[in-house]
Amino acid sequence: MASECRALYEQIWLKPGPTLELAQSALMKPAPLSWTLEERTRLTYQRARALAHAYNLTLDDVVNTTPRFWKLHIDLLTAMDGGAINLVSVQYNLFVGTVAPFAATQPELAWVIHQAMKFDISAQFMLTELGHGLDARNLETTATLLPNGNFELHTPSPAAAKCMPPNSLRSGLPVFAVVIARLVVEGEDRGVRPFVVQMSDGIKMCTGITSKVFPPRPGANPIDHALTYFNRVQLPFSALLGGKEGALQTSRNERDNFLATIHRMPPGTLFLAGGCIPLIKMAVYNASKFSFRRHILGHDGQPMSVINFRTQHLPILHAIARAHVLQAFFIYAGMEYCDPKNTDPRVRHAFATTFKALTIHHFQTSLKLINEGCGWQGYYDFNQIIQADLEFRAVATAEGDVRVLAIRLASELLIGRYQVPPPKDPNGVLARHEAGLIAEARELIKSFGGKHRSEAFNRAILPLALPLVQAIGARMALEAAREVGIDSKLRALYEAGIIKEDSAWYAEKGGLTRQKQREMEAQAADAVLPELERLVEETGVEPYCTAPMTSDRLWNNLVEELEVFSGEGECETVPAPQEIRARL
Repeated sequence: MASECRALYEQIWLKPGPTLELAQSALMKPAPLSWTLEERTRLTYQRARALAHAYNLTLDDVVNTTPRFWKLHIDLLTAMDGGAINLVSVQYNLFVGTVAPFAATQPELAWVIHQAMKFDISAQFMLTELGHGLDARNLETTATLLPNGNFELHTPSPAAAKCMPPNSLRSGLPVFAVVIARLVVEGEDRGVRPFVVQMSDGIKMCTGITSKVFPPRPGANPIDHALTYFNRVQLPFSALLGGKEGALQTSRNERDNFLATIHRMPPGTLFLAGGCIPLIKMAVYNASKFSFRRHILGHDGQPMSVINFRTQHLPILHAIARAHVLQAFFIYAGMEYCDPKNTDPRVRHAFATTFKALTIHHFQTSLKLINEGCGWQGYYDFNQIIQADLEFRAVATAEGDVRVLAIRLASELLIGRYQVPPPKDPNGVLARHEAGLIAEARELIKSFGGKHRSEAFNRAILPLALPLVQAIGARMALEAAREVGIDSKLRALYEAGIIKEDSAWYAEKGGLTRQKQREMEAQAADAVLPELERLVEETGVEPYCTAPMTSDRLWNNLVEELEVFSGEGECETVPAPQEIRARL
């Protein structure tokens, strides 16, 4: 396993991706401030199409989630436009991944799959409804079988509007979607089914389909996220995926049928979260370059780079360690998730959830602390960090809200339905932390009679779920980092950072006083600091970074583009006090 992990680690992370030339093209230059919302939205789609073409994935890559599919999701181009990778991920993973298994029995689907793979259409996945959110199994949208053998797709109430999937004419592309609807046959509800529906031809919306587009999210590259309504839309029988007579029958197990219908959501939980890793690298690069350039006068009157201050370089060092450890965890979780021996979907869910929970947590905390060190410059999106933070914040809810996923996983682990792989070293400090949190939670459950569907469970256990899953993930991540050979100094700093996040537990139960914890962190940081510049350069993210604060050249270019106000007006000087009194 260790040798496989290391080989895949080298293939995924150490070999450059195919987007270096694209990153330096005119297409990836920041959009002019004068552009309209429609122009900026179309640019996001053009970048997504270019990213898809750069990877040129095959259908096998998508269906079998090959390493090339993994690599696409963590390409460094994410640092330049997170919206583009979001569009490509939905198109390939959710749309093509859902439709492709039915192509063998429905050859008419080959055309739309081909168009989606080439990105000649925009392809979406419409599951969530406005009034139901995470309770997607109880969605309201109906697809009623008509006497002529066709279906009528309908939104029966405002609460049934499909929520978020991009759907307008701004992309300039025809739009298709997999729409999850409730199948109704002869007045009987027969459970949810997937349907392939054309939304527009790129010029006009299709009859009966209305899209109400949300305003752009603050800081994010614009995508036309929308509410979509269906007014008795007529669909051919072939729109039903798996459209044979047997597909009309009531499912033997509605839950299993629902999970089979959305079977491409869990891969998105894992692989889309991996896109946070390039963004941590970008933040490290931009903030460190800024910190080396920014000088103050020292006590000796000589210029001193602010990177020398502990408060400035410590968040950057921690972020570097996290990026390296998460890279290893991405490989480990991906291998376990895609391993055909792991046939239990709950176990696959565990790897996806622990990876996402830990990655999102590290991403959000790292970017916040790093950005604060950039002063006022950090609050402008042209310096990339705050834009990335705002843009990828939505990943915490995409393909499954991370908090809800963690509640489900922690609950099932605590009541013993299944287990995650045990620690390789049960005496390791992170393994003991994990075991301690699990023991505490189980004692709480025992105290109220072991009822996991109770108000006591809701009140006491649910708030512990996410920290518990993050603790499991941190232990797994550090084990993966050892397997692929991540530098021991980076591992030590990562471990010190994890300890710091639950300082009270380690002081109470782990035998580490607060002073000892601070000393561990200081020694680990001291060991990594001399290699900071090398580690920053080795991220490989420089061609993808456009932040003006990183260099004199980029800063001067920005100043040249700023709107200028100047003139030769005669401005009155401030009058003397006696003149003011005279005027009054």
